[in-house]
Amino acid sequence: MRRLVWVGVGVAVTIVVYRKGRAIVQQYLPSSVAERAERAAHDAGERASGWLADFRETFGEARARREVELTDALLARGQQHPDVTRAERAAQGRATGARRDSPAGGPSGVVDDVDTDESELGYSF
Repeated sequence: MRRLVWVGVGVAVTIVVYRKGRAIVQQYLPSSVAERAERAAHDAGERASGWLADFRETFGEARARREVELTDALLARGQQHPDVTRAERAAQGRATGARRDSPAGGPSGVVDDVDTDESELGYSF
C-alpha cells in the first residue's frame, strides 16, 4: 500500500513540475521559438513512433521465421509438429472426458500419458 501512495505522490509531483515548467518556459521564450520547438518535438515523436512500428513488425517476422527454423531443427525425422500433437491430445481428452489441471501433467493431472508421449515424440527421458 505504501508503494502505491509513493507512486501517486511521484505522479502528482511530475504533473505539477511539468505544468509549472511549461508556464515558465512560455513566459520567457518568444512565441515563435516555443512553437518551433514544440513542432520539432512533435515531429521527432512521430518519427520515433514510425520507426518503432517498423521495428516491431520486422522483429515479429524475424522471430516467426527463426521459430520455424528452430522447430524444424529440433524435430526428429518423421516427427509430428508439436501443435499437431497438442491438438490430438486435446481431442483425445475431450473424447474420453479426461482433463488435466496442471500444464506439465504433474500430480494433479488425471491422464497418465507417459507411454503415449514416447511413441508420439520419438524420444524419452
